[in-house]
Amino acid sequence: MDNQTTVLNILKKARDLVNSGYHADVLEAISALKADASGPKRDLAYYAVLETAAEGRGEVGLSDLSAASRDAAMALLDATIRRMTSKLH
Repeated sequence: MDNQTTVLNILKKARDLVNSGYHADVLEAISALKADASGPKRDLAYYAVLETAAEGRGEVGLSDLSAASRDAAMALLDATIRRMTSKLH
C-alpha cells in the first residue's frame, strides 16, 4: 500500500476502472482499490464523491452511488476530480 496515494489519485484510478468496464459503479471501483489505498483514504474518496453529488442533487447517500449507471458514475467521478483539482490551483 502506497502511503503517498492521494484522494485525487484514488478517484482517477476509480474512474479508469469504471471507464474500462471493470466496475459498473463508483462504490465498486473505489472499494476495488484496497491494495492501493488505506481504508481511511478510500473513505475520504467516498466522501468527496458524495459531496459532489450533493452539490447537484441535495441529500444523497452511498446507495445513490451504487445505483448510478456507468455514464452517471463517469460524470460524477469527472465532476469530483474537476472540483478537487480546481481547489488545488
